Amino acid sequence: MFRRASMRPHFEISLLDDGHGVFAALRQALADPGARFIGDVLDTHAYLRIPRAQRSLLSPNLNLQLVDGGQGTLLRGRFTPHPSVWMGFMAVFFTLGMIGLAGLMYGFAQLTVDETPWVMLAAPISLALIAFVYGAAFIGQGLVQDEMYAMRAWVEELVRDPQ
Repeated sequence: MFRRASMRPHFEISLLDDGHGVFAALRQALADPGARFIGDVLDTHAYLRIPRAQRSLLSPNLNLQLVDGGQGTLLRGRFTPHPSVWMGFMAVFFTLGMIGLAGLMYGFAQLTVDETPWVMLAAPISLALIAFVYGAAFIGQGLVQDEMYAMRAWVEELVRDPQ
């Protein structure tokens, strides 16, 4: 099945009950000292991470949420990078956007005083760099796809057999 590429991949699993049994099993599995992942489970939200000893800069986190799907309860999962990595991406996007905008503004000022608007080149260069950083996010996902698969498979196993 074709799925649109996303900076923060997500999935949904339909549950037969309200999902609290799945979260109880998840809480119990995470409490085990030999658990494959670490994390926190709240009422309708859970947060899974790779253990610190196995974690890399690009290791994903998995946010799980129980939501009412109309026909039943859905377990929504969203993979995200570590919050500091995500803030770094957003800071780079913001900085490049501001540089491009400042270049455009200064370039229009140059036009009004009949100078060559060479600073306007900052806008397309910024856009190209933003596209490069956006693409780097997908490269990072490719590098940790095994970890993402392992996390999702572990959650799906708990959903199938919550015990």
